[in-house]
Amino acid sequence: MCYKSHINSAGVFLSAVGAFLVWFFIAELNFADRDEYLKGRGRVTIPDPSSAEIKRLKMRIRFSRVGLILILIGGLLQIISNYL
Repeated sequence: MCYKSHINSAGVFLSAVGAFLVWFFIAELNFADRDEYLKGRGRVTIPDPSSAEIKRLKMRIRFSRVGLILILIGGLLQIISNYL
């Protein structure tokens, strides 16, 4: 029954990688000037995006979606391993 622990470990690993991807690619999305914000003088401004910024944002969203999918697959693997 060693495969049960391998499936569970794979699930934990995929969930951890997925959580990292979501955090890394979504947590930094903001339009505030970070230095001014931390001094209590921050304002949110939304400038007109360039085509490169739009492309970068779409890439970040894609990677965060991959992260969510990995979290779901990892959770399912953990549940499945409990019933094997």
